[in-house]
Amino acid sequence: MRCLINIGIILCASILFCACVKELPFDSKESEVAVVNCLLTNDSIQQLSLTQSVKITDPYLFKEIRDAEISLSTGGEIVGYFERESYGNWQLKYTPVNGNVYRLLVKLPDGKELTASTTMPPAIGIEPLINRDRYPTRNFNQTTADYPCWIYVLRDNDLPPDLMNPHPSAKAILANNLGADHPMIDRFNKHDNMSDIEMEVSMPFYDFYLRIQPSSGMAENVSFGIQAAYSYYSYIYFRTVSDEYDKYLKSSIQKMNIYQDADDPIHMFDESKVYSNITNGMGIFAAYNEISTFYNRNLFVVHNGKVLFYDGNIPPFF
Repeated sequence: MRCLINIGIILCASILFCACVKELPFDSKESEVAVVNCLLTNDSIQQLSLTQSVKITDPYLFKEIRDAEISLSTGGEIVGYFERESYGNWQLKYTPVNGNVYRLLVKLPDGKELTASTTMPPAIGIEPLINRDRYPTRNFNQTTADYPCWIYVLRDNDLPPDLMNPHPSAKAILANNLGADHPMIDRFNKHDNMSDIEMEVSMPFYDFYLRIQPSSGMAENVSFGIQAAYSYYSYIYFRTVSDEYDKYLKSSIQKMNIYQDADDPIHMFDESKVYSNITNGMGIFAAYNEISTFYNRNLFVVHNGKVLFYDGNIPPFF
């Protein structure tokens, strides 16, 4: 009998407990913010994305802003207007001039204006030191350092079809480890030595990018080497960046590194922010100038229409 009474009490308590459960309203306080991202390049077509952030309860990751007027100007004169190409994406046919200061103006449908400015940097002064190249190192001589320079490598499994003008395929990916011995390299993303990855390389290695710090009025040229995995067909890119893009890249990588280790609780205390220079909004307006070379240059050459292994006698392409 006592057992039946206890069961009845438990059932009643369960019913009352369920009846008291209510769905708590989630009223987020965040606001929707216009986000514009535009990187001017040394190409003839400039790309821009314009979206609007949404609340956490919204089913979309972001929304596009369609009816906007977006202009690019320099020296007080408008050089062109961006035209919408697809969802959130805009385009302008224009090649920036090195050294010019550019201003971006985005007029939104609600009357708000987003603004930002940046300077188009010149390409880095870089020369290949062919006679010093030894597997697996490519050697270079830097002649200018007025702007920060970010170096990265794309690696590809496919041999380029045109070895006289090699380019990576659409399947190329960013190399995650690079070795370098440049004296002005920023060590914020440094690890150990490349020998931990490949036995025949010995330089300190870095995550994804090499950041070469600027040195205005560099007194003399700087010679340095770069090492990457030779098991791929790779391409080295030298990207001279504006101050805005430099801050954006570095803060983004620092943020990414904090969240790399899911077991490390330090990310829960992270208060760092990714750099933004958009007035009345979020995002980045910056510029870069880029040149590239085939990393595996000393493996292949084209001579008399034939692909040959490089033996040190035939001057290969840069």
